[in-house]
Amino acid sequence: MSNYVIKNIEFDDIGEAFKLVKNVFMEFDAPDYSQEGINEFIENIIENQEFIDKFKTYEQIMIGAFDDDKIIGVLAISKRNHISLLFVDKKYHRMGIASSLVNEIARVLKLKNIYKVKLNSSPYARSFYKKIGFVDTDIEQVKNGIRYTPMELNIGD
Repeated sequence: MSNYVIKNIEFDDIGEAFKLVKNVFMEFDAPDYSQEGINEFIENIIENQEFIDKFKTYEQIMIGAFDDDKIIGVLAISKRNHISLLFVDKKYHRMGIASSLVNEIARVLKLKNIYKVKLNSSPYARSFYKKIGFVDTDIEQVKNGIRYTPMELNIGD
């Protein structure tokens, strides 16, 4: 079991965080996507400067799990309480890191009297989200080649 700390990811470390996102996406999510969906994710999320700049203006915030100085997991959430990214390095899967990231963001949201968090789950991650309490809010959809199921977690008491 790895010892890790969860803390905010500073803008200077966003590049390293997105490298992890891309590697994990390509291995675990991309196989369920068409080439259009893969291109959409890479061009409009990972390599999209406009999206990346949202972390400068705090329209998006990113927290990470760190093993020493190495980022091993990331969670990004918009100011609309929508999780946009949740990825954990392959070597650290099934160690509770993604759950810890979700629990930390839930803790922070509750302090702001926010009791619901939403996300669009990839087919790969859907069973994980269900296991930690997310429920489907609609059927699977495809937009620009991206397959996802809208989900929500009630984080109220």
